[in-house]
Amino acid sequence: DAFLGDDWYRREMATIFARQWVMVGRRREFSPGTLRRAVVGAAEVIVACDSEGTLSAFHNSCPHRGSELCRADEEPIGKLIRCPYHAFAYAARDGRLVSTAHAVPTPDFDPAAHGLRPVSLRVWNGFLFLNFSQKPRDIWADVGLATLDNWPMDSLVTAHHWESEIACNWKAFWENYSECLHCPGIHPELCDM
Repeated sequence: DAFLGDDWYRREMATIFARQWVMVGRRREFSPGTLRRAVVGAAEVIVACDSEGTLSAFHNSCPHRGSELCRADEEPIGKLIRCPYHAFAYAARDGRLVSTAHAVPTPDFDPAAHGLRPVSLRVWNGFLFLNFSQKPRDIWADVGLATLDNWPMDSLVTAHHWESEIACNWKAFWENYSECLHCPGIHPELCDM
């Protein structure tokens, strides 16, 4: 079943949410010197904004033992992302392993192979998008993004933020939002417009 089946859910997570660009907020919401959590599909990621305002994104999991790197919605950072479990430290800009803290690596340990797992990141017209693909395609829209070129989207400011958790499959919500066959009976005021 496309709305309740576990197979469908796994397939959607792998083919839609893991391969497409997902908007996680406005660029302005990511202040310099902060580490912020975001959810893309079923996975938690972190968006680092270093002290100079450069953005990068990674999976919210330390490669050493899998500890959650950012435990609050937002945390302060300097140049490093430090794991709260064993204090391994990673560069905020590129996720490379900088320090193993108290652990003494063996001679054959390659720090370059143990950095944070990156997440692709793009800023488009003031919106921040994430994508799990290593080589993601361009951001696209059904209407073509060029149709929005004369709209000053990058200078928009958030006036209100409203978030609702709904108890349904995302497709049920999207189908109802995208079509209005139910409007005459449920939202007659919209039909008067």
